[in-house]
Amino acid sequence: MYLKNWDWPQLKQLKHFRFEYTRGAGSSLPLIFFLLAGCSLTTEPEIDSFATALANYATPTAAAVTEPPPAPTVQPDPYQPSGKIIYVCQISHQIWHNDLCMVNADGSGYQRITENEAANQFFPSFAPDGNSIVFSSNQEGSHDIYERSLDGTEIRLTFSGENYAPAISPDGSWIVYTHSYGENLGQSQLWLMGRLGENDLPLTSLSGGAWDPEWSPDGKQILFASMVSGSPQLFKVNADGSDPVQVTNLKGIRGRNDWSPDGKWLSTYIGTNWNREIVIFDTQGENLTVLTNGGNNLAPSFSPDGSWIVFTGYRDHPREDHGCEIYMIRVDGTSLRRLTDNDYCDWQPRWGR
Repeated sequence: MYLKNWDWPQLKQLKHFRFEYTRGAGSSLPLIFFLLAGCSLTTEPEIDSFATALANYATPTAAAVTEPPPAPTVQPDPYQPSGKIIYVCQISHQIWHNDLCMVNADGSGYQRITENEAANQFFPSFAPDGNSIVFSSNQEGSHDIYERSLDGTEIRLTFSGENYAPAISPDGSWIVYTHSYGENLGQSQLWLMGRLGENDLPLTSLSGGAWDPEWSPDGKQILFASMVSGSPQLFKVNADGSDPVQVTNLKGIRGRNDWSPDGKWLSTYIGTNWNREIVIFDTQGENLTVLTNGGNNLAPSFSPDGSWIVFTGYRDHPREDHGCEIYMIRVDGTSLRRLTDNDYCDWQPRWGR
């Protein structure tokens, strides 16, 4: 059965089975189950006040919004999306074999970027110039961060712990990523390192953990998920780790998120297992719009011009284990398009130039 839509108790019951049959999973297996795009907790605790939840952790409150930002702009037809989309492709149909594939935003130019049947590749993300990608792979046993140029040159950047969800800063100098200390999200934090893996250091130390980071377009802040308030919510923190601020107060957030290129809008997915929707809202967590309507939609990413969002969906194969494909939609909710069409799962897309 395809594990990205199992509930957490089921995953915990399979813990020992997967330790025996999963290459390189090690002690991080329950964590990566949770980090995969569709996993969900069966219950969500009531959300405490942010001030109470952050007791002993100095955090300013977000400034009040007097006027909502203008709605996201959309290029007029017949404008077509441009750039490249990198994503995870589960080509072999094996639960624990995932490679990386890439396609142009118009559906042309398909390429399989990695071909490593002995390892799993997750969480791909483009460099700002579009010439390379960073991703997590367990090819050396633990899950580490790698950077790979589009011509195939690859370097390993981390060498300890379990590391996921890397993102390169807009100026190309830094990489933020999720570093796990144990088996649950409360034991994960954001770490920062130089582009070649140098000067790595912890960025957060939140009691509710931190995962799935994404840079603001100006490189001054990082958006991420945490359970500081009792259930997963999105937070912003300065790039030096100071002044974390809670952004959302929504039910059903998992973590994967993105920041629009103009810096005014955020996107994530919310909902229950098999019933998730893509949403956008402003950087204060207000003016929320639901872009999708059914189809179990996950892991949004803005296009470089901010007019489109690419995401994973089961829209044409509801509740099928390998039914996930890559779709895109305009930020005003129109022009829904399907980008991939395979008998295996395509997921975790990220848009690049």
